[in-house]
Amino acid sequence: MLDDEERRRLESAYRDFGGEVWRAIHAYAGGRRDVADEAVAEAFAQAGRRIEHIRSLRPWVFRAAFRIAAAELARGRHAAPLTELGDARELEDGSGDILDLLESLSPRQRRVFLLREILGFSTMESADLLGSSVVSVRVHLHAARRRLRESLSEGI
Repeated sequence: MLDDEERRRLESAYRDFGGEVWRAIHAYAGGRRDVADEAVAEAFAQAGRRIEHIRSLRPWVFRAAFRIAAAELARGRHAAPLTELGDARELEDGSGDILDLLESLSPRQRRVFLLREILGFSTMESADLLGSSVVSVRVHLHAARRRLRESLSEGI
């Protein structure tokens, strides 16, 4: 059970960066709201159970949410996406095209690209959030950009 200080710390973390985590996971999961909702909720629930051992909540929650979403996507690889509004690729705002492009990336490339290019984190922050090295982030970002350029020139 959380004491008052731990509860305030967790609630503050959710208010401060819960939306960022959800948006990153939503994009990572190819627009699957169910995966984003579940991964973020479970990441914060796990953080609540371990909060006394977590020094920095933000990177911990990001890593946990990506890990949970990756596991969910691997389990449901053959299942059709569940969305309330039908197929995400039919969205009028063009975000379906972006989701298609992101799906052409490997999971690591997608995570790095989302954090760096979509959410605007620095290379150092991205490495911290992913529990990775700066060099690894740079390599995956370079590969992601190259793959996206190729996909755009092929006219997906």
